[in-house]
Amino acid sequence: MAEKPAGTASASAVGAETPRRRAFLFPRSARIASRRRFEELYASDTKRVGRYLVAWHAPSETASHRLGVTAAKRTFHDAWQRNRAKRLLRESFRRLRPSFAGGPWDLVLVAKRRILQAGEPAVRADLEKVCRAAGLLPAEPAGRSDDRTA
Repeated sequence: MAEKPAGTASASAVGAETPRRRAFLFPRSARIASRRRFEELYASDTKRVGRYLVAWHAPSETASHRLGVTAAKRTFHDAWQRNRAKRLLRESFRRLRPSFAGGPWDLVLVAKRRILQAGEPAVRADLEKVCRAAGLLPAEPAGRSDDRTA
């Protein structure tokens, strides 16, 4: 039996979960899976509208922040469009998740059509703005400004 050349990974190691890869995962514990919970959040009076998304929030029943994401077929006709919209929302939430204030929150995000023309930084900024308005993120420090001119 011939040995593998140095530097090649085995098939099982290619998808192996490393500490670095684990930091980028979006585990089931971070997702809202039940239709009932989505409907409860839609029925709550916590709707916030942003440029690229609409958000509803409520205190979570679990010990961590959870996210539910939707992209309507009526709005996004092709599957790749729905997938991209949801991917942008999940990634934006994942990056903001450590900054959330207070107790655990459930957050439902619905993508708007214009999200397809936006990049992840713009979607994250919009989500951050919506979450600050809802009180899910701490208030922005007074010295910080989006204009970073010298």
